[in-house]
Amino acid sequence: MELLKAIGFIKRGKNRKEIFMNLDKPMMPSELVMKIYKSNSNTYFNLVSRALSELKEKKLVEVVNPEDRTGRIYKRTKEGEKVSKELVKK
Repeated sequence: MELLKAIGFIKRGKNRKEIFMNLDKPMMPSELVMKIYKSNSNTYFNLVSRALSELKEKKLVEVVNPEDRTGRIYKRTKEGEKVSKELVKK
């Protein structure tokens, strides 16, 4: 995915941007929910899971342990790191 398209994709989604920018180290979705929303609500968990799926589809994040059904750990890809650096600059 080209850099400018990736930046636009992330900026178009408020939750997506928040989740992407908070994924500063490998984390599970539940850790992101607590970090961002300070609550362990299913509603927030669904928001985070959906955003991570969208980001994974665009190859901006990846699952470190894809063989596990629960406790999946997500991290930014190299492309995702480039996008993150650009978003921080702006």
